[in-house]
Amino acid sequence: MRNSRSVPPALLLLAFGSLPVAAQKGTGYVALPEAREIALARSAAPAAVSAEATIWVLRNGKFEVAVKGTNGNTCIVSRTWPTSVEPICYDPEGTRTILPIEIRLVESRIRTGDGDAALAAIMTDIERGAIPLPKRPSMSYMLSSAQILVDDDGTEVGPWKPHFMMYIPYMTSKEMGLFGETSQVFVAHDGEPLAHVITVAPAFIDPAPAR
Repeated sequence: MRNSRSVPPALLLLAFGSLPVAAQKGTGYVALPEAREIALARSAAPAAVSAEATIWVLRNGKFEVAVKGTNGNTCIVSRTWPTSVEPICYDPEGTRTILPIEIRLVESRIRTGDGDAALAAIMTDIERGAIPLPKRPSMSYMLSSAQILVDDDGTEVGPWKPHFMMYIPYMTSKEMGLFGETSQVFVAHDGEPLAHVITVAPAFIDPAPAR
C-alpha cells in the first residue's frame, strides 16, 4: 500500500478501477463451498441490509442466484483477481445498475483471462446509453473482515478497511468539498460516469459460520 489513502486496485476495480482490467489476467479464480460463499456475501453489510438480500454465487465461471431475497438488496463475493475474495452488497439501485456491470467484468476475466475488452465495451455502452447509471445516489457495502484484496503489484494485502461506496455519476471531489488528501472519505473516478464516494467505516463485520 503506498500510503494511508491508497486503495488496492482490486477494490477500485470493483468500483471500475483506476487500473485497466488487463492487469487482472488469468482465468483461475477462488472457488468456495457454496454455503461459505453465501455467508461471506452476507458479511459485506449489516444484517438489516443483507439478511433478506438476494445472494449470487459463482458456479463454473458464471454468477447465479443462490438465495432469492425480498428486500431488493443483493450481495455477492466478487473476484477481480484470481486470488481475491471481495464480499460486497448493493442497495436496490446498485442492484439495478452497478451489479450487472460487476458481473459482466468478472465473468469476462474468468472466461478470457483479460477484461480490457469487456471494460472498453461497457464504457462504450454507457456513453451510448445502453447501460443505465444510477438515477439516485446508490450505496454499496464492503464491511467484511474476510475480504482479500490485491495491491497493484499483484500482492495480496488481505482486508483493506471496512468501507461504504456511494455511486453518484460524474461526482467530483470539488463538488463534495474535498480539496486535499484524506484517508477517510474520497471520490474514486472523479468526474467519471462511475464516480463514487468511498467512506471508511469504523469496524469490520465478521462472517457468520457457514451452515
